[in-house]
Amino acid sequence: MSIRALINLRIIASVILILIFSALIAIWQARNSVEKEVHSSINLAVQMIEFGFNQLPSSRVENDAWLQKIATMQPVRHLHISIADNNSERKNNLQALYLDDETNTTPYWFIKAVTVDFFTHNYDIKSADGSIKTIFITANPMDEISEAWGETKAFFWSIVLMLLIMFFTVNLVFNSMLQAVKAILSGLRQVETGHFDHVLPHFKISEFDAIAREINGMSLALKTAQQNNQALARHTMQIQETERQNMSRELHDEMGQSLTAIKAMAVTCQQVDTDVKAVTSSIVDICDHLSVIVRSMMRTLHPLSLTELGLGATLSELVREWQRCSTDLQFDLNYDDELEKLSHDITIHVYRIVQECLTNVVRHANASEVAILVVKRGYQVWITVSDNGQGKQLNSPGFGLLGMRERAENLGGTFEFESVLNDGVNVVVQLPYWEDN
Repeated sequence: MSIRALINLRIIASVILILIFSALIAIWQARNSVEKEVHSSINLAVQMIEFGFNQLPSSRVENDAWLQKIATMQPVRHLHISIADNNSERKNNLQALYLDDETNTTPYWFIKAVTVDFFTHNYDIKSADGSIKTIFITANPMDEISEAWGETKAFFWSIVLMLLIMFFTVNLVFNSMLQAVKAILSGLRQVETGHFDHVLPHFKISEFDAIAREINGMSLALKTAQQNNQALARHTMQIQETERQNMSRELHDEMGQSLTAIKAMAVTCQQVDTDVKAVTSSIVDICDHLSVIVRSMMRTLHPLSLTELGLGATLSELVREWQRCSTDLQFDLNYDDELEKLSHDITIHVYRIVQECLTNVVRHANASEVAILVVKRGYQVWITVSDNGQGKQLNSPGFGLLGMRERAENLGGTFEFESVLNDGVNVVVQLPYWEDN
């Protein structure tokens, strides 16, 4: 069920309850009004009869005189007044009164609902001849009921009109809300399909406007992340091609030439008058040089010492290598031996992040000291690299920082970069701690 149908259903149920409650109140008020009017009419007639009776001497109370007096009071306040002997019996029939009045348009159910239990009063008098006469004072409530019916209809239809106005007002407001919801859903579909340029408009309803601003901010963040990922992918492919070119050049320049020299020296050794000792010594030197080249290439591709010696020894070797290249820079490595149990999948990322941080320090920081902290804290690996260099304000991060952030976030970790002008750089990375099974 849609939200519109659900709300309309609840509004209709509420309207029906309100109408029922209003009808009960209207009938109750009409019943009270009819009862008061009937009692008031009968009491007035009784007071008038008693007043007239008290004005006449008892010796002159004759039946004919009373009949004439009573006849003059017939249509007082919708009353029917008659005199009967004490043996007479008069019954009041509400349905007969209803049927006798041809001009009455009030429904019978309403008459039954608002009519009081009784509307006849008996008044006994003693005539001059000693007989007792009974005056029947019967109130006809039909006029009052008709008035109550008209007032009740006016009250009921006013309630219906107000409820209809409220219903249409709520639907108008809800229609504008649904339009906002449809616009937001359309924007989310655009985001789902990768169209991050779609911008939701401003809405008059503050809550929907806040949602639209959040979605627009999310779209902008996703667009920025997409652009960064695309740039990082292009940079990664460029690095791969550069590494392949460097490797091809080193293989051609170093190993190709060295192998050519070794072959030439081997041919020379075949000559009778060749100094074999000198030639073999040169071959040994060339082989040593080739070993250095091969180790450097292997370290660039993947440090084998990670598997053979562990993370601590590999980081120490990395620091020593940078120390040999940068004698003016003091390196301080603090390593937690508990990380030797760290999974190899995490170890390579720890090594690459530290390697990238030290590369940035040496190339850009112009620092004199750098501290490397690699420790285990709970179920996390903390990597902190801090220097006292020049620092700088970054308008946009470079590919090295993007690569480190990508590594950390892909593993479910976090990456923080703090750089203050003339106050150094602080890189804090948290990675999950996993052990090999």
